Amino acid sequence: MKSILALILIGSIFPIFAQTTVKGKLTFQNSGKPVEFVSVLVKGTLDGGTTNDKGEFTLVTKTQGAQQLVVKGAEVDEQFFPINISGTAMNVEYKIEKSKQIEEVVITAGNLEAKNDRAVAVLTPLDIVTTAGGQGDIAGAIQTLPGVQRNGGDQTGLMVRGGDVNESVMIIDGLVAQNAFNSSVPGVAQRTRFNPFQFKGTSFSTGGYSARFGQALSSVLDLSTNDLPEKTTLNIGANMAGIFFSGAKLMNKTSVEMNTYYQNVSPYFLLAQSNVDFYKAPQGFGIGGRMVHQTDTRGMFKTAFNQTYSNTGINIPNPAVAGSNIKFGIENENTYINSSYKERLGEKWTYFTGFSLSNNTDNIEWDIFKVYRDDKRVQGRLEFTNYATNRIKIVMGTDIQRFAYTQRFDTLLGQFSEFMPAVYVESDIVLSTRFALKPGVRAEYSKLIDKGNVSPRLAMAFKTSKFSQISVASGYFYQLAASNYLLQGYKPDFQEALHLMANYQVNAKDRIFRIEGYYKSYDQLVRENGVAYTPNAFRFDYGVVDNSGEGYAQGIDFFFRDKKSIKNFDYWVSYSFIDTKRIYQNYVNKVQPDYVSTHNLNVVMKYFSMKLQTSFSATYSYTSGRPFYNPNTTEFLADRAPDYHNLSLTAAYLTTIKKMFTVLYLSIDNVTNQKNVLGYRYSTDGTQRFEMQPPFYFNVFFGINLSLTEFNKDEL
Repeated sequence: MKSILALILIGSIFPIFAQTTVKGKLTFQNSGKPVEFVSVLVKGTLDGGTTNDKGEFTLVTKTQGAQQLVVKGAEVDEQFFPINISGTAMNVEYKIEKSKQIEEVVITAGNLEAKNDRAVAVLTPLDIVTTAGGQGDIAGAIQTLPGVQRNGGDQTGLMVRGGDVNESVMIIDGLVAQNAFNSSVPGVAQRTRFNPFQFKGTSFSTGGYSARFGQALSSVLDLSTNDLPEKTTLNIGANMAGIFFSGAKLMNKTSVEMNTYYQNVSPYFLLAQSNVDFYKAPQGFGIGGRMVHQTDTRGMFKTAFNQTYSNTGINIPNPAVAGSNIKFGIENENTYINSSYKERLGEKWTYFTGFSLSNNTDNIEWDIFKVYRDDKRVQGRLEFTNYATNRIKIVMGTDIQRFAYTQRFDTLLGQFSEFMPAVYVESDIVLSTRFALKPGVRAEYSKLIDKGNVSPRLAMAFKTSKFSQISVASGYFYQLAASNYLLQGYKPDFQEALHLMANYQVNAKDRIFRIEGYYKSYDQLVRENGVAYTPNAFRFDYGVVDNSGEGYAQGIDFFFRDKKSIKNFDYWVSYSFIDTKRIYQNYVNKVQPDYVSTHNLNVVMKYFSMKLQTSFSATYSYTSGRPFYNPNTTEFLADRAPDYHNLSLTAAYLTTIKKMFTVLYLSIDNVTNQKNVLGYRYSTDGTQRFEMQPPFYFNVFFGINLSLTEFNKDEL
C-alpha cells in the first residue's frame, strides 16, 4: 500500500501570509539592462517573487528587521543583499553581477537533475511532495517523468526504458541504498524509505549515467542529502496512517536531527476502496537521527541512521491454483547507516570518503510455510577530484562493496556472498562555451563469479543558442544476475546493456522543453532453459540457467514544463513511446515484457491561491495496456490489458493555530473511480480468467502538520 505519509511535510514549505510589501528593481551592474525572470526571496523563507521583463519584482513577507534578499536565476549566480524590513511598504533597487558560467554548456543526455547549483532543475523536493498522485514519495513523483513506467500500484521499484525493477538503483551521497523501498508484498507497490526533504539535489538518470556508479542496466537515482539546516526546527503531525515527530537543533556549525513515527493504516482503510484482502493492516514504527558538521575549512561531515520495524498480512492469489488464496504475512526490520566526509586539499583538489551499512530481515508466513530472508551490505568509497583548470575537472576513485544474502524456505536454504571492488575515472572537459565532453571508464571485479568488466562511457553537448543545446551520451553497463538465481547457486556472467541517446533541450524563462531519443541493446541476459513458461514469480524450478537472453529498447521521450505563463500556476506534460522486446528469465519468445506499456502520458498541474492560502495539484496519468499471459492463445504475451487512466487531486490549506504554522491537507486518488484492470490471471487449465486489479480504486487521505518553527529551504 502506497500511503501518503510524506504529504505531512507539505506544510513545512509554504510561508505564512505576509504583512510587508517590498517592490524593487534589478539591473546588471555593467550594462544597466534589467535582470529578467530571476527569483528574489527573503533568506530563510519562501517569501518572494520573480522579476518581469523590466527587472521589476514585488514580494510580501511577515519577517521584520535586518534580513537578506536572495537573488538567483538562469543568468545570475546566487547573490545576497541586505534589507531592513520595517513593516511599511518599501522600494529597493540593486545592481546585479552577471554569472560568469551562464554561457557554459551542461551535458543533459539521459539525465534529469534538480540541484541547488544547477539551472537545469526539473524536480525539487517541493515538486515531489506537491505532485498529486505521487503520494509524497520520491518514486511516485519520478513516475510522472518521461521514460518511466507508471506501474499501476502493483509493482515496487522504478521501471525505466524497458528495464525491470531490478535494473535501477538508488544512491544516497554516493553510496548504494540497499532496500531503498519497503519490503515487497505481492501485488502491492511499496514506498521508498526516505523523506524527499532529506535531499538538496536529485539527479535521475534514464540511461548513460556517470562512471562513478555501476551494477544497474537501466537507471540510477542519485540523491544528495542536505547540509546544515538554517535554524532549529520542530515538527509534529498526524494523519490517517499515523503520527510523527521530527526536530533539528542547530549549534553554530553543527546540527543534530532526530525523527520518529508510528504508523497504523487501519483508519485509512475506512475510506479507501481496497482490492487487497488485508487480514492485518500495515503498521510499524521507526526512529532516525543525523548529525552534520562543517569544518573551519568548509569541509562537510555527515552521518545518519534509520531503524524501522513493520508488519502486515494479506490474502494473495495462489500462484499454483488460480481462484484460490493463500496467506502472506511479513515482518520486517531494517537498519541503515550512511556517513560521508568531503574536504578540500589545497587549491585544486577535493576528496570524498563515504561508508554505508545496511541490514534487512524479513520473516514471512507463506501459506503453511515459514520463510526467512536476510541481506547485508557494506560499502566504502574514496574519491578525489582535481580542478585542473577552469574548464577541466577530473574525478577518480574506488568503491568496495561486500554484500550477502540468505533465504530459508521451509527446509530449503539458499545463500551467497559477494565482494566487488571497482575503480573509475571521469572528466568534465569544457572545450568552449558551446562544447563539452564527459569521457569516463569504470572497471569492476566480482569475486562471486570470478570475472571482471570494463565499461567505457562518453557524453557530450553542444550549445545551439543562449538557452538551447543538443546532448548525446553512450556507454556500456553491467549487472550481476538477480538474487533469486544466485541464492540457488547459479553463477551466470555479467548481464550487459549498451546505451545510445541524444536530446534537444530548451531552458528559458521558467520554461523547459526537452525531447530525447534512445536505443538500448541488451546482451547476456539471464535465461532459464528447459522449463515451461509460468507467470508464477515465486517459482523455484529454473532449469538450466545461462546468459543466452538478449533484447532491445528504443523510443522517444517528451517533456515540457511551464512555470511562467500563468501567475502562481505550474504545469508539466511528459510523454513516452517505447518499442522493446526481450527474451530472458523463462520467456519462450522475444516479446514485449509484461511490465511495459507502449505509451505513457502524465499531465501535472499546480496552483497556489494567495487569497485562499491554499495549494492545489492535479495529475492525470494514462498508460496503454500491458501484455499479459493467455494460455489459450498460441502467441506468447500477445494479449493486452485495457488502458490505464487515473486522475488525482491534492489540496493543502495553510493557517496558524496558537502561533504554530499549520497545514491541513487532503489527497484524493482516482477521483473518477476508474475500474482499472492491470492484466489477467488464468486457472491451470485455462478455463477461468481473473482480473489483476490495482491495490486501490478511489481513496482519500487527509492529515495535519504543525510546525513550531518556520521551515527553511532557500534552495527550493
